[in-house]
Amino acid sequence: MDKKLSPELKELKQEYDFLHKMIGDLEWKIATVFYGKKAVRKSELDILYEQLDNYRNNMGILIERVKQEVEKANNSM
Repeated sequence: MDKKLSPELKELKQEYDFLHKMIGDLEWKIATVFYGKKAVRKSELDILYEQLDNYRNNMGILIERVKQEVEKANNSM
């Protein structure tokens, strides 16, 4: 990103990067859950999907916080 971010936006960017990585890791794990296995417990798969949904919900909340912070920063210029 070429623009200089405020300290608040830098912090939100770090949180975004973390959530993005966790979502990617879980999606990969779900995609490869059967690799090297003949069976997977349904509960194991359910837990992975629940974690993925939780991270996605948190990402949505974070994006709203980022939008609010951007609006706040633009209004103070």
